Amino acid sequence: MINKIIFLFFNFFYNNKIIFDIRKKKFDIIDYNYDFINISFENLSELKKIFFSKKYLNNRFYDENSISYHYFEWLYAAKKIGGLKNISLAKKHIFNWHIKKYRLSSFVWEKNFVAKRLINLIYNFDYYAVSATKEEKKILNIIILKHYFILNLLIKLNKNDVSIEITKAMFLFHLIHKLETSEIVKKLNKQLNENINQNGMHKSMNPCTHAEFINHLYEIKNICLFFNFVPPKEIEFQITNMSAVLKNLFHKDGMIALFNGSNNANIESITKINKLINDITAKNLAKIKNGLAIFENNKFKVFFDAIKPDSKLLNQNLHAGTLGFEMSCDKEKIITNCGSVEKRIGKKPEYLRFSAAHSTIILNNTNISELVEKKSYKRIPKIILLYNEETENILSWSATHDGYMDNFRRIIKRKLIISKNYPTINGEDSIICHKLNSKKALYNIRFHLTPICTCLLTNNQKSVLIKTKLNQSWIFSSENKLKLEESIYINNGKRVERTKQIVISGYTSLPKKIEKWSISKINT
Repeated sequence: MINKIIFLFFNFFYNNKIIFDIRKKKFDIIDYNYDFINISFENLSELKKIFFSKKYLNNRFYDENSISYHYFEWLYAAKKIGGLKNISLAKKHIFNWHIKKYRLSSFVWEKNFVAKRLINLIYNFDYYAVSATKEEKKILNIIILKHYFILNLLIKLNKNDVSIEITKAMFLFHLIHKLETSEIVKKLNKQLNENINQNGMHKSMNPCTHAEFINHLYEIKNICLFFNFVPPKEIEFQITNMSAVLKNLFHKDGMIALFNGSNNANIESITKINKLINDITAKNLAKIKNGLAIFENNKFKVFFDAIKPDSKLLNQNLHAGTLGFEMSCDKEKIITNCGSVEKRIGKKPEYLRFSAAHSTIILNNTNISELVEKKSYKRIPKIILLYNEETENILSWSATHDGYMDNFRRIIKRKLIISKNYPTINGEDSIICHKLNSKKALYNIRFHLTPICTCLLTNNQKSVLIKTKLNQSWIFSSENKLKLEESIYINNGKRVERTKQIVISGYTSLPKKIEKWSISKINT
């Protein structure tokens, strides 16, 4: 709140007409003929709807549904469509937006919005300004300058909360106008350190965010090459480093793994990024100590969530799916998390972040991490430990978390024993009391199936027969009775599909309750 007040004060001082006119004299009126878009992640059909909608020309819009409009990414759609009428319409939208003078205290002038608009105004200038008069180009340059001045002020007021896209926008503008770039380069190097963990994974632990971050690095590299600016060495290293991780984030069906808000709405763009470097080997993440553990052989792949919430970036977006896993085999995914809605801006459904939407162990129908409205966590696992053992034929992961310690005085442990020779996982889930005479606790161990699976509970209710679309046969077995319940699956980020989940349920007050289960492919 204090920063916002300071921002409004300084913005009023620096950007009043007299001072603005003095400041703008340092900048020539130019034609911004620059476009460094690498691979687009935007929904072209949605952007077209925004571009052709007449409602934005009539009123000011501050509602959530208008957020995409304020990003100016509809310019990308307009440029794709082309045509003289659309050039005039694009220019009309920009002038109309500028004339409306949206309140500086609104989200419209939040720094990520300003950065996105600045980039889109520069990248698409050669399109919407192609028929502009000299006077119109003067106004368009003023609009771009205003965005730069405001973004620069916002960064100075909050140096520690700057995204890679903001840095990219500032870097581009400084190189175009031959301004000092040393501080921006320092910030860029710092961001690489802050956003990428020791395994080469983006700290959001979201495969989609990971891919988009690589895309930003490619754009920054291309900007440097165009302006004959030597790019920081760390950029080239991290493009390779993160790409080696990206190659391991796809299931056997070619889809991205569904962890921490990822989905497959942009699978084509992510696949393109993955193919930009072909001569590197996928990074081996089977023996990591913290993060997303991954096992893969020619036909079988398993992801295991042992992610420790240890950074602001991670805590803001993390799903409460600790010790959840996904599994795929022979071009089909079998065990999954429910996925996430593709909503790049605005509020996403909270229930898809709940523990019950993941293939993991849940106590008393309570999330492993307590989600709160402001995109952060009130309660998170403080300790997550992951151990691995490996022989010629077996990989074993054993992980524990204390997410239920404060409210239920229990430690949760999951052990996955994966056969290297045949598609089989033997699981052992333990609920361990930290205190004697603890109250009885309800537990549900959930295994969400993808919609390609049909399943049948056997007569003894201790096994489930699974058949896939490509006629794979699997058997899920447990020492305890099983249930089949309804579930949902959101693979492409849009369509909610009905599916099934296998559930092991019970009550325990024992010092240690162990549930053993297995899933194995059946020879046919």
